[in-house]
Amino acid sequence: MVFKSPFASVPVSTETFHEKLLRAIWHHGTAHPTKPALVAADDATKYVTFHEMYTQVHSVRAFLRVRGFKSGDVACLVLSNCIEWPIFQLGAQAAGGAISGASALFTDFELERQFLDSRCSVVFTDEPHLKKVMHAAANCDKVKTIICLRNGTSHSAHLPGHIIEWSEVVSFRPEYDVAKVNVESMAVLPYSSGTTGSPKGVMLSHRNFGTMIEIVKDHFDRELVPHMGSNNHNWYNESFLLNLPFYHIFGFGMMSTALLIGVTGVVIDKFEPKLFLSVIEKYRPRLLFTVPPILIFLAKHPMVADFDVSSIEFVLSGAAPAGKDICEEFLSRHKTIRYLTQGYGMTECGMASHLPDLNVKDVHIGVGKVAANFEQKIIDVGTGKEVANGERGELCVRCATVMMGYLNRPEATAETVDKEGWLHTGDIAYMEDDGRTFIVDRLKELIKVKGLQVPPAELEDLLLSHPLVRDAAVIGLPDKRRGELVRAYVVRANETLSEDDVIKFVAHKVSEYKHITGGVKFVTEVPKSAAGKILRRQLREEAAKENKSKL
Repeated sequence: MVFKSPFASVPVSTETFHEKLLRAIWHHGTAHPTKPALVAADDATKYVTFHEMYTQVHSVRAFLRVRGFKSGDVACLVLSNCIEWPIFQLGAQAAGGAISGASALFTDFELERQFLDSRCSVVFTDEPHLKKVMHAAANCDKVKTIICLRNGTSHSAHLPGHIIEWSEVVSFRPEYDVAKVNVESMAVLPYSSGTTGSPKGVMLSHRNFGTMIEIVKDHFDRELVPHMGSNNHNWYNESFLLNLPFYHIFGFGMMSTALLIGVTGVVIDKFEPKLFLSVIEKYRPRLLFTVPPILIFLAKHPMVADFDVSSIEFVLSGAAPAGKDICEEFLSRHKTIRYLTQGYGMTECGMASHLPDLNVKDVHIGVGKVAANFEQKIIDVGTGKEVANGERGELCVRCATVMMGYLNRPEATAETVDKEGWLHTGDIAYMEDDGRTFIVDRLKELIKVKGLQVPPAELEDLLLSHPLVRDAAVIGLPDKRRGELVRAYVVRANETLSEDDVIKFVAHKVSEYKHITGGVKFVTEVPKSAAGKILRRQLREEAAKENKSKL
């Protein structure tokens, strides 16, 4: 049976995402002229007010217009979280284009692949990452403009002549006319591996993401605020820790929500335990958006006892499942936490398809209920028919937030979103009679390392490019600290290929979280199914037995 969200519907967005956000930013700036919109976690003197942000966005918009950036173009951001990130993002969107975030951890090999696939014409980066961006862009004729944020980490007196400094961009005379674009046009192009395969550009329209962010805002206002202990609650009095990476849909969504509702966002460029804890102690946020590895850190690490984190009352964990045991250990240590909750979503659905209902017992178990405007059904993996409540099957969701499709990948799109608009998540779930949903397994082959996607197919393709590798399979092994370890099964062309050779080959090409951390096993053949897919489940089960004593 198709199950519709128990939460009241939210109007589908009819304006562009940047118009929605810029109107909110102007309103917040007018109401509170000196209030910081964003502040750097490691330097409280580095901040931007809502009015300053509004002006700088339009300076970026004017600069990009002069550089020929227009509707239909794509700009890529390659830098860690910073207060400049959303300013550039909104400026590019106000110029009529779309933005695509890339991990600052990416190698030049990975960046080149995304630059070419997205056909981006502008790249925004910073000094620590400029060299690899330039190296990646050298093979991408479409990239015409590279903008660099000077952040004091480099001692270079001058940037290369063709590189433009950020200070020049934001000092450009602002133009307040915003490009008119169709609400159905692409606004955001994050990359995801979907249910299988290498990273693909997920096309999210202004309608998709604008509706998504309204669903999140409405859920906070209607479901969360009544539990916050005041009849006169005002978001202006709150702060959010923005520590999740902005290039990831979860981090991008929380940053966008912060700007939309008017809290002060405390921007953490990367997770450093002491900084993270000191920021909680200093800014005393009541809400924390996090992922299981940080939840584990807060539950177990002795350092946590040295800081006052008692301001946190509400925790929402996402990106990967957090087990019941670690949730209960977290709650037993942090007595001031009133609600520990989990959500669920995918880049392909716009961000979150399931949000917590705080009025149920043991709210930390499961992923809540299907969010406003969403429908869900759970289908039998073999027959595709809907299963009864309590029975397991593949979770499918449908909503106006579901992606336009994968960029230039019609076959992959058709495999993921069917003709009736159902997004097939590749996750196994069951639903109770009241709508509470529980994710119990994965059909999809993705490995999750600290909440980040590691697609086996990407690493297998990479391994097969090695002249001494005849065949390969990559699986994930359970690991308490990382979530999963990456293991490779390799068929050698000859015996000279060593485990160390394989590990170094992969490490040279991809980001650290994709490295082979679970070892290399040399085999005579990689088993295949009749359909030609690797039987990773069999390999995982065998490896899990071997690895069990280490967990």
